[in-house]
Amino acid sequence: MTLLVVGSVNRDITAQLTEFPQPGETVLAHAAETATGGKSANQAVAAALVGAESHLVARCGADAAGTEAVASLLEAGVQAEAVTPGRGAQGTAFITVRADGENTIVVVPGANAELSADDCPPALLDQAEWVLLSLEVPLEAVLETAARAHATGTKVALNASPLPTEAVDLRNVDMVIVNEGEAQHLLERAAQVGGGHRAEHPAESRTDYSEPARSGLADPAAQLGVETLIVTRGGEGALLHRSGQPAVDVPGVPVKAVDTSGCGDAFAGALVGRLTCGDSLETAAATASRFAADAATRFGAQSSYPRDFSVR
Repeated sequence: MTLLVVGSVNRDITAQLTEFPQPGETVLAHAAETATGGKSANQAVAAALVGAESHLVARCGADAAGTEAVASLLEAGVQAEAVTPGRGAQGTAFITVRADGENTIVVVPGANAELSADDCPPALLDQAEWVLLSLEVPLEAVLETAARAHATGTKVALNASPLPTEAVDLRNVDMVIVNEGEAQHLLERAAQVGGGHRAEHPAESRTDYSEPARSGLADPAAQLGVETLIVTRGGEGALLHRSGQPAVDVPGVPVKAVDTSGCGDAFAGALVGRLTCGDSLETAAATASRFAADAATRFGAQSSYPRDFSVR
């Protein structure tokens, strides 16, 4: 069985700084690099590097950067036959990385804005065990792809990032992967619209989702109406929430982080990639945690992912 990743591919332009500039301030960077990125491309590469048969559906630029992106994906082991040129230029992410590894990212969508659910070949969808989606492409394309996958019995994982201003319909999603801040926003929105099965939980128990989850007073996956909620916590690892079950803590892997760009994508891609390979959720999450931690020890996003990673 295969993993089908549907979403974005970008050109990353990364600058390494001592400190982020203040409004109106100009600072000098230590170094800069250009590489292939984009949340979905990163995730597809991570999945391939942990042993999954990883296919990417995306729109690349009708320019040299788009051609370079496809070549980079193929080199990393991603099946890129469904990465097709759009009318516009390659999507671009402008990334600044501070000395402690923190980053800021501004994305110009470019050809990513042209992606639609019709770009996903039915044959690939039919043979996929999982579909992994994220939100750097039009929300309509994401939701329709999720609905089509759900209708065929394919499991759907959503890395709900970057969060849009409008609510995200999770009816056709089996698993949500987010960081702590994104989890809190999703749960607050669910509370506002009465989503999921959260009516029996007092509103104050959702202010900081992690504490009630640890004490068994809340069921955040059920509150969102999904089977599984994965919350990444940076260097502290992740929390696994299955609807109706106690949370499982996946420990982080201590490393000296130099750049956290793309680490969330590394985790998501490695996690769903290993699920596609037949691993349990706990085993897949532990592997994903190690993979993302390894990536944080090098600069870049996709380019930092380990090429000689052992899943055991």
